[in-house]
Amino acid sequence: MRLKTFSASSMSDALKMVKEHFGEEAIIVSSQKAEMGLGVQVTAAIDTESTAPIELNDNVLNRPSDVDEKLSTILSGQGVLPKIADKILNVCSTLGLDEIDTSLASSIDQIINFKPLPKASENETFMLVGLPGAGKTVTTAKLATKAVMNGNKINIISTDNVRAGGIQQLEAFTKILKIDLMCAQDGHSLKEAIAAGTPQCQTIIDCAGGNPFKKSDYMRQKDLISSTEAKVIMLLADGTDPLEAADLAQAYSELGAEGLIGTRTDLAKRHGSLITAAVSGNLNVYGMGNGPSVTDGLEQLNPVSLARLLLSEETK
Repeated sequence: MRLKTFSASSMSDALKMVKEHFGEEAIIVSSQKAEMGLGVQVTAAIDTESTAPIELNDNVLNRPSDVDEKLSTILSGQGVLPKIADKILNVCSTLGLDEIDTSLASSIDQIINFKPLPKASENETFMLVGLPGAGKTVTTAKLATKAVMNGNKINIISTDNVRAGGIQQLEAFTKILKIDLMCAQDGHSLKEAIAAGTPQCQTIIDCAGGNPFKKSDYMRQKDLISSTEAKVIMLLADGTDPLEAADLAQAYSELGAEGLIGTRTDLAKRHGSLITAAVSGNLNVYGMGNGPSVTDGLEQLNPVSLARLLLSEETK
């Protein structure tokens, strides 16, 4: 198998380079933002026994295709809201790519921004927000587990004193990891907890779940969020009704959320809620969770992997 990394200013340009170099048989191994966020890097592979790439003339490259029609059907079946599906299809038509996976990945890259999952080696503070049951506590435990396994120190703070057993659930994880769990009830005590934590290491805040459309819950979460300079990440259960996902993303964006992590992805048949939430709330996509166990970890998402997720049912 031959591997090669291609650098370009955009995902669509990189995928075109892959096609020109390796032909139709190329497999996208990985993709990521280039250094300093300038462009993208795509690593592709091809079986060395495959036939050599065929040079296509302009007439073949410009031939009519039914990519838009197929893509429209897939997006509708995945539950992507029509206005957002239209954005994707408009980009798809502009790019003029003939392969549906390449076209979808390139279009997603144009309308959604992706960021790497929180790294324990970077001394930043993150707050996880979302509806009750969205997976905030389990995701906090997953991030803590990864940090400890990599030999990094980490601060864990819970504000989940509303849900019965909320703090106890996270405390069970932190005891195993030998991490001191700190607790906070409001913005003032959250500031104190952050100040009391181990300096120069990552801090994860498990924010109590609430209904952002209920005034009392909204104000409580607003108090917590405004009391820190944490990066706020919304957690959304994959498969959520798309209209609900859009409203939630807009509400949490107003509260200060700038990112999105999908949860329960392994249990969802349709994944359109992830795209719908990211676009509706203008949220950066960090990744997704597969499986309820803390050892399952979190999976990084990029335009290619998200496109594959949307196409997974189509290819079964």
